[in-house]
Amino acid sequence: MTDRLVATASRLLERRTSRRGILVRVAIGGSALAVAPLRYLLRPGSAEAVITCRDCRPGALCCDGWTEFCCTITGGSNTCPPYTFMGGWWKCTNYRGTKLCHAEGVRYYIDCNRLPSQRCPHGCSCAEGLCRHRSTCCNVFRYGQCNTHIGKVTEVVCRMITCQNPGRLFPGQCSRHILVDDRTCGHEAACLVKGAAAPPYTGLRAGGGAL
Repeated sequence: MTDRLVATASRLLERRTSRRGILVRVAIGGSALAVAPLRYLLRPGSAEAVITCRDCRPGALCCDGWTEFCCTITGGSNTCPPYTFMGGWWKCTNYRGTKLCHAEGVRYYIDCNRLPSQRCPHGCSCAEGLCRHRSTCCNVFRYGQCNTHIGKVTEVVCRMITCQNPGRLFPGQCSRHILVDDRTCGHEAACLVKGAAAPPYTGLRAGGGAL
């Protein structure tokens, strides 16, 4: 039931707009049901608190409902981990920071979802076990513009950044269909260094086989 709920919400969102609207709240609710069903159903509190804030104080970055950047959990590499696939992406149209994509003034955020045959090494948790990092493997969600041959909706492990449309960088895997959320323009990580090259993709080939 929860798989169907999250998949339906994600497909509807792909055809519409804002990541943080009512449909996303439905998807996050599905995540909470999948991760901690009894706690979510029987105790007061939000779905986001159930899936991200078990051991952190309110206001910690881990509790904001977003997923950590990949470079934080890969030792500085702005790439999808090998146990993930690109599940979809959105655009920040007005990036005013000083790190990666400063020159372009735009950013593209790519969700790296867990491969259905793999598992998250640390489950749903704060990245690196620290409340100052955002969560990893908690949000069961998918935009769906990439790797459509993979039908499952799995947890978002992390987010990687590009300065060009992912449909142009990965033409066999992602479409150029643009979804926008400028509320993520202020999201940063120390490892998103200014001038970093567009990341190579290290997961699946267009036909579905591993590199």
